[in-house]
Amino acid sequence: MKNDYDEVISSFVNRKLKEQIKRAVALKKSSIIVDFKDVDDFSPELGDYLIKSPEEAVESIKYFINETEIPFRGTGLEVRVKNLPSTAQILISEIRSKHIGKLIQTTGLIKVAVSVKPVAKSIDFECQSCGHVIKVEQKERTTKQPAICPNCGKKGHFKVINKELIDTQKIILEEAPEDLVGGAQPEHINVILKGDLVDPKFEKNIIPGNKVVVSGIVNEEPIIYPSGKKSNTSDVFISASYIEALEQGYEEIEISKEEEMIIKELASDKLIYSKFRGSIAPNIFGYDYIKDAVVLQLFGGVRKESGDKSSAIRGDLHILLVGDPGVSKSTLLKYVSTIAPKARYVTGTGSSAAGLTATILKDEATRSYILEAGAMPLTNKGLLAIDEIDKMNKEDRVALHEALEQQTITISKANIHATLSAQTSVLAAANPKLGRFNAFDVIAAQIELPPTLINRFDLIFIMRDRPNEENDKRIAKRILEANKDINKNKPEIPTTIMKKYIAYAKQNVKPTLSEEAMKVIEDFYLKLRSQYSTEGEEVKPIPISARQLEALVRMTEASAKVRLSDMAVIEDAKRAVDLMMSYLGEVGVDKSTGELDIDRVITGISSSQRGMILSVKSIIKTEIEALPSGAMLPITKVYEDAEKSGVDKDKVDTAISVLKREGEIFEPKFGFIKLV
Repeated sequence: MKNDYDEVISSFVNRKLKEQIKRAVALKKSSIIVDFKDVDDFSPELGDYLIKSPEEAVESIKYFINETEIPFRGTGLEVRVKNLPSTAQILISEIRSKHIGKLIQTTGLIKVAVSVKPVAKSIDFECQSCGHVIKVEQKERTTKQPAICPNCGKKGHFKVINKELIDTQKIILEEAPEDLVGGAQPEHINVILKGDLVDPKFEKNIIPGNKVVVSGIVNEEPIIYPSGKKSNTSDVFISASYIEALEQGYEEIEISKEEEMIIKELASDKLIYSKFRGSIAPNIFGYDYIKDAVVLQLFGGVRKESGDKSSAIRGDLHILLVGDPGVSKSTLLKYVSTIAPKARYVTGTGSSAAGLTATILKDEATRSYILEAGAMPLTNKGLLAIDEIDKMNKEDRVALHEALEQQTITISKANIHATLSAQTSVLAAANPKLGRFNAFDVIAAQIELPPTLINRFDLIFIMRDRPNEENDKRIAKRILEANKDINKNKPEIPTTIMKKYIAYAKQNVKPTLSEEAMKVIEDFYLKLRSQYSTEGEEVKPIPISARQLEALVRMTEASAKVRLSDMAVIEDAKRAVDLMMSYLGEVGVDKSTGELDIDRVITGISSSQRGMILSVKSIIKTEIEALPSGAMLPITKVYEDAEKSGVDKDKVDTAISVLKREGEIFEPKFGFIKLV
């Protein structure tokens, strides 16, 4: 095995790799990792050779490693190459036939990870006629046998006497959202990991949802039809030389010194909050309080974990927008998904539980079950925008409960038991069932979402289309300007700087609440709670719950992050309180009483409705007790008694529907009811 680079490779091994080889042998490692920069610095020609003919170059390096005087022969040290130059860093969507046989580096999210399987690296065949042993390298998916015996010339009659096995794992790599242009569909590629790359110590990094950088050789293999015939079309895959897990979410974004100076200068601006608000969907007029909330969501609060990792309090904010048609909900969601450093936009009509969380698939090649990550784990430590969340199937929505609160996704199917991380902020939008939002009805009755899921959102805002001469003029002007020149309404902070600013805040700022800020939040919470009274028989509304208290803390911390402050002060707490009141004022106020009532969100039934239902139930119980045993109560009688108490027929019908749904009463005959 002589080539033009033997002398320089021999010199490189002896001068640059000897110490690393000694350590690898001492620690009983099966590979050494070569930094491409070291190769290129030693000899640019050798660097080019390694990129263009990686298999030959690596075999030559391994040969000269074996020629050193270090006593390790037979250990079979593998050579792995990392940190390839920018010219060899290729996006998955840009891999073409010209890259086949070349060494490249690419980055992506692990979408699927197949379980580790032993695969034959080479097989020893024995000729049954003369006993000659033939070693055949196995590089294809199907077993390759010798055609004829090189010793006696006979065909067939070969017996397998030995196999050299190597642990192998296939992963499917998907382009990261930040690498996509516009709304492009992310491309996928298969990556084959072998040997120590699938050791148990690495396996914790090779899970769906993790972002990894892979260097390896691009190879191709023909597609095999079910009949066993090979197609003229080939599948491209990467034989990995090196794989490394990257930090998730915002942490991997690099920020230069110049950008850091711009960020710190912006943070000192007293108008920083209004500038961020003006940079959220500038073509959409108004909705300042919603944009303020979205800004806080982009920064997020601080995640708290116990020392033993047994419990955690999420720092991510979830926001639900409910609105009339044509109020730019979708536009807002799409815009936010483009400015967040790690984000995806999905729709409820085109999303299933499997697509959002995770699913189990069967790999046809290995016939084993594999875990495929959905949108939430793929945007771990990022943001997921879900449009038309109310259009999802009821069965699929159940999967969101755990993901929104516990921020994990647990899968136990087909003998696969896994828990994926889903530390994802969710910005969702829903439409009222009857087209327009009715302020007099509870939110759960107007959108196809259960109260238990609605209650997972920290903030819920109503986007209503109300005619207003002054606002209509401004909206018309904004829309016409945008149609004349789409760049007319530019964001106050450029998108690239916004991404870096948010990433910098998430990387470096972990604010704590000052005593004064905690006092503001505590006073607000206790003041509202004090409005609840259990005196007498009247059902009083509960204005706020502990879930809203936690949301206040998250928003206060996020407000401090916007200023890059390590301390959340009174102004931050007041900003959080104002947003909470704007949310409760729209969604949590019982219009019939004018009082705050968090049950309108938590249970989907207001306290006044609950009181009315209890009154109707009491009437039914009293009337049935007065009847002979087993007799049925006419509903017309309930109408008469309820009217005397000031409850009209429509409210009685609503109460009876709720009582039937809850299993308190049943209707054995049309127009008659009985207690269960």
